[in-house]
Amino acid sequence: MTKKETKEVVEKKSKGIEIEVSDPEIARPKELPLVVKPRGGKWANEAQAEFARTLNGYAYSNTDKWAIKKDVLLEQLAGLEAHPEKIVLYRGNDTKVAYKNKLIDNEQ
Repeated sequence: MTKKETKEVVEKKSKGIEIEVSDPEIARPKELPLVVKPRGGKWANEAQAEFARTLNGYAYSNTDKWAIKKDVLLEQLAGLEAHPEKIVLYRGNDTKVAYKNKLIDNEQ
């Protein structure tokens, strides 16, 4: 703050203007408003609810990418109503992918 700004603040305080200051830890919202929410108030299944939570976080943290990918992601969300098993694909851990335990394979 410059000396001029400091003087203006003091003058405003001396004219009886009240200033309210909140603690940022208290004033800051704990949860952001939902970007993606069910119209009827409830998702069709837990897979849709899980994917919607992920989309809400994605929308806030990647606003530019969200604007580009929004339509495709919302189609995937809608598709989970009829096919909740597809959540496995959207998580990135497809059940068709298998791994081998090298210790078991090398038993003597």
